Amino acid sequence: MTSVAPGFTATDRVADRLTGPPGDALRGQSPFGRVGTPEEVAAAVVYLASAEATWASGTILDLNGASHLRL
Repeated sequence: MTSVAPGFTATDRVADRLTGPPGDALRGQSPFGRVGTPEEVAAAVVYLASAEATWASGTILDLNGASHLRL
């Protein structure tokens, strides 16, 4: 079994939270300086569902832009 654990992802539902200072704060939580995209999450799901990921059993793919690594 594998799973994907996305961090904050830019979707229409949260677009208002990505403007102004709150958006800057969210982006500032990642060393990449941005939040993830739905396409990035989808790409990870496609990979884990593919034959190429057979050896990735038991994997939790953490997609949060390293936001857990605070500087």
